[in-house]
Amino acid sequence: MCKDCGCGENNGNVTKVFRVPAMMCGNCKASVEGATIGLPGVMSSEVDLPEKDAVISFDPAKVDVGTITKAIEATGFEVEGVRDAEHSHTSGGLLGGLKRLFK
Repeated sequence: MCKDCGCGENNGNVTKVFRVPAMMCGNCKASVEGATIGLPGVMSSEVDLPEKDAVISFDPAKVDVGTITKAIEATGFEVEGVRDAEHSHTSGGLLGGLKRLFK
């Protein structure tokens, strides 16, 4: 459940944005996504080439940022930084709606 709004969207997973500035093409994208999606606990991995970011959702009980960073760097790319992804919702959920109503 989302700790801020109670929407239930993250199910205990976290989403981080890994800054990988050397990625330039579809092969770079495929390399980084392939190296990370195969890790235990990684739920999704999507590279945004124009932004030079890899947005990765994972279960922190099964894999950590260090392991994901090492997997990216094993493909030959340097990770310049990691930040939290912006939280977004596809639906507010009942608890989230109530929290927003009574803010």
